[in-house]
Amino acid sequence: MKRLWAAAFMALAALAHAEPGVTADKLVLGMSTPLTGPLAHYGAELRRGVKLGLDQVNSAGGIAGRRIELLVRDDAGVPERAVANTRELLAAGVLAMTGYHGAASIEAVLPLLDEAGAPLIGAASSAELLREPMRKRVFNLRAGAREETAAMVLQLDTVGLIEIAAIVQEDALGRAGLEGIQLELNRLALRLASLARLSVAANTAAVAQAVQTVCKQRPQALMLALDASNALSVIRQARRIGCVPQFYVMSEAGAQLLAGAAAPGELSGVIVSQVVPHPSTSSVPLVVDYQRLLAGAAPPSYPGLEGFVYSRVIAEALRRCGREPGRRCLVTGLEGKALDAGGYRVQFTPGDRRGSRFVEMTIVTPDGRFRR
Repeated sequence: MKRLWAAAFMALAALAHAEPGVTADKLVLGMSTPLTGPLAHYGAELRRGVKLGLDQVNSAGGIAGRRIELLVRDDAGVPERAVANTRELLAAGVLAMTGYHGAASIEAVLPLLDEAGAPLIGAASSAELLREPMRKRVFNLRAGAREETAAMVLQLDTVGLIEIAAIVQEDALGRAGLEGIQLELNRLALRLASLARLSVAANTAAVAQAVQTVCKQRPQALMLALDASNALSVIRQARRIGCVPQFYVMSEAGAQLLAGAAAPGELSGVIVSQVVPHPSTSSVPLVVDYQRLLAGAAPPSYPGLEGFVYSRVIAEALRRCGREPGRRCLVTGLEGKALDAGGYRVQFTPGDRRGSRFVEMTIVTPDGRFRR
C-alpha cells in the first residue's frame, strides 16, 4: 500500500511540474497567422518556412529525442480570431508561440501570453509596440519600423537625395516609421520637405489630398510608412498626376504588394526595405539551406525565409535547454550568448528584445522581382 501511495504521489508531483507543450516524445509549438483573407500570402509563406525548418530538425532526430510539433490556426488577419486561436492553443498546451503576423492581431493576444507565461518567438511585424516598452515574452527576430525607415534615410543620403517627403499612417506602424525618419534626418542635419498622414481606412479623396500635399514640394524621394493598400493607392495617385519621386516602401507592405496587390510592372523602380537576407542569395548559409530544403516546391520568398529563421532560432534555444526543455529555460537560452542561425545573427538580453537590426534595400524590377 505504501508503495502505491508513493507511486501516486510521484505521479501527481510530476504532473504538477509538467511543462506545457513538453512530453516524453514531443515538443509542441503554437502558431496563429492569416491563411485566408488579404494577408494570406504572407501567413502561408511564414507557415511554410517554419514547417520547413522544424521538419529539418525532426529528420535529424529532433531535440533531445523529441520531435517538434506545430499547431497552426488561421486568424485571417482578424484580431478577434487571433485571440480565440490563442486561447485554444494555450488550452491545448503549447510550449511557445511563433509566426504571428499583423500588428493589431499580435497586440490583441499579448495579455493572454503574459497571463499564461508563454513566449512569442518570432513576430512578423515591424510595429514598435512589440519592442518598446520591452515586452519580456516577445522575442523579435527582425528589425523594427524605426530601423527600417532609418536605413532608408541613410541610403538616400548616400545617393545624394535630400529633398525627402513622407506619408505615414495614423497607427503604431506610421508613428514608429515617422520617428525613425525624423531621428535619422536630425542626425544628418536634414528635415522633411513635406509630410502627410493617412488613416488606416483612407478613402480616395484622402489619398489624393495627401499626395497633393507632398508633391507640391516636388520631392526627390517619397517615403511611405503605410500598409500595402494605402501604399499602392498613393503610388498610383502620384503617378497619375505626374509626381514621380523615388518611392520607398517598408518590408511588410512590399511583400504584400508583390504577392498580387499590384499589377505586373506597376511597382517597377520602387525601393523596399527588407529585414532578412535576399531569399535567393548564395552567400548566407542559412538561405542556402532554406533553398535546398524548399527543393522547388515554391519560389523562395522573404516571408518564407523569415519563418525558416524562426524555426532555426527556436531549435537552437531548445538545444540549450538540454534534456529538460521548458518555457523558463527557453527564455534563458535566448537571453544567453548571441545565436548564429547560419549567418543570421540574433542577440537578446534580459533588457532588450530586439534580436536583429538587419535591414537592406531592394528594388522592384519590371517583371516584379526584388533585386538587391
